[in-house]
Amino acid sequence: MTYADKFVVEVKQGGKILRVKDGAVFLPFSSEYSLYLKNLNSQRASVKISIDGEDVLDNSALVLDANSSTELEGFLSGNVARNRFRFINKTKQISDHRGDKADDGLIRVEFAFEKPKEQPWIIDTIKEVHHHYNPPFEIKHYGGKADWTYTNNDSSGKGLGPQSVYSVCSASGPQSRNVTMDSLGVENISAIPNTDEGITVKGSEVNQNFRYTTLGQLEDSTVIVIALRGLTQTGQSVAEPVTTQEKLTCSSCGTKCKSSSKFCSNCGTFLE
Repeated sequence: MTYADKFVVEVKQGGKILRVKDGAVFLPFSSEYSLYLKNLNSQRASVKISIDGEDVLDNSALVLDANSSTELEGFLSGNVARNRFRFINKTKQISDHRGDKADDGLIRVEFAFEKPKEQPWIIDTIKEVHHHYNPPFEIKHYGGKADWTYTNNDSSGKGLGPQSVYSVCSASGPQSRNVTMDSLGVENISAIPNTDEGITVKGSEVNQNFRYTTLGQLEDSTVIVIALRGLTQTGQSVAEPVTTQEKLTCSSCGTKCKSSSKFCSNCGTFLE
């Protein structure tokens, strides 16, 4: 699981979640994949995604409701995903034609939660009978606190309540706006191995629809980076994707362990 700040990002291939090892996912070249996103927060989240340094959301962002999830199947055009993500080998011919980028092979997901909405003003007009005067005044509640505005209604100026008017803070709420994509530079949050052997291109056709919405002000954003790898550490092409359901092999004794295990059941070695 790739988890940060109540948000989950996973790479799926063939309907199965792929295992992340050392910040990277290993899958065969020519594989088509999708991105599984899950918001575990009680606030909505705005999500921006770039792959190989390119915006894949057509200058927009995805909005995930609180405690919800979605699966992005491919590149967005407008509000429709029309082509799946396909991971291919960056051959010399491809490299000579398009060039090499520092963020080739990287999936960068930037998310930010919507700030809690401020409560609207609740205005109650109360008239209270006092010994020598009957001043109308307002109580304005905001965020659990009350501000008082006194009104002088006696021209004599005698026997009245406070003559001053206490200022009340502005109740300007969050501004609704369309979320747009800003400049996405590579921001490595952990040590990412060399990832220049594969890139993501447009694959087979798909028809996944999204609807437009608006968001209020956002909190500070967090970035998750996942590297896509098509070669093993020995330089061989990955034959089969490694899913989270497959058993783990202990590097010390070779014992097959459950996918949920953190340590080898035989020798106690930490399982990566």
